[in-house]
Amino acid sequence: MKQLKKKGLDAPLVPFLYILGGILAMAYGIGFHKYYDGYMWTILYGVLMIFAGAIFINTSIRGKHKIWNSILSKITIDPNSKVLDLGTGHGMVLLMFAKLLSGNGHATGIDLWRNSDQSDNSLHNTQNIIKQQHLTHIADVKTANMISLPFADKKYDYVVSSLAFHNIKPASERVHALEEAVRVLTDNGSLIIVDTGHHKKEYIDVLTSSGLEVIEAKTYGVSGWWTGPWMPTYSIIAKRDHS
Repeated sequence: MKQLKKKGLDAPLVPFLYILGGILAMAYGIGFHKYYDGYMWTILYGVLMIFAGAIFINTSIRGKHKIWNSILSKITIDPNSKVLDLGTGHGMVLLMFAKLLSGNGHATGIDLWRNSDQSDNSLHNTQNIIKQQHLTHIADVKTANMISLPFADKKYDYVVSSLAFHNIKPASERVHALEEAVRVLTDNGSLIIVDTGHHKKEYIDVLTSSGLEVIEAKTYGVSGWWTGPWMPTYSIIAKRDHS
């Protein structure tokens, strides 16, 4: 668990509760199997809970990285680009973009640094990760809120976000955050959102009404499941519509 926390486990309480609940269910079913007929169902329920927790951890530690690799493999990043990463956490996406930039490019990440969103989530921790990767000349992080970005209009060539928008509640605040992301995007810029929850249509509607064209909207399989197929990961890539 210590290593998982260090790597930046998303919503760390969720898989812990699933696995703990599964262990308790299995222990109950085994321990009291003499006293009721449905003990096998209790044990099976426990196994499924543990499996769901393991899927969650795999998506958090490996799956989301695989998803972003697949996205970046399909686009060509100008090395002089300015990039903004919304809800940067441990900086996984921030650093993926920073490694593609030259000294004339720059990547900035913002977050509110809440441990409920990602384990060991702090400004200082992510600054140290950037330093360890020798990317302080290209990447930096700040404390800022996605619903009110402290940046000028049309400043960034890429505005990206990984598994952050669904944490914004209520829906009206998510709309504000999406509108802010569009505001700081350059005329030829791209907005790339990877998220979970059941808000994909909501995001697409807001982006299209804000003048963006959705280039791709994709839902991923098991590598993007958060406990199971009922909670998948999806991506949305949009650009300004100049038609």
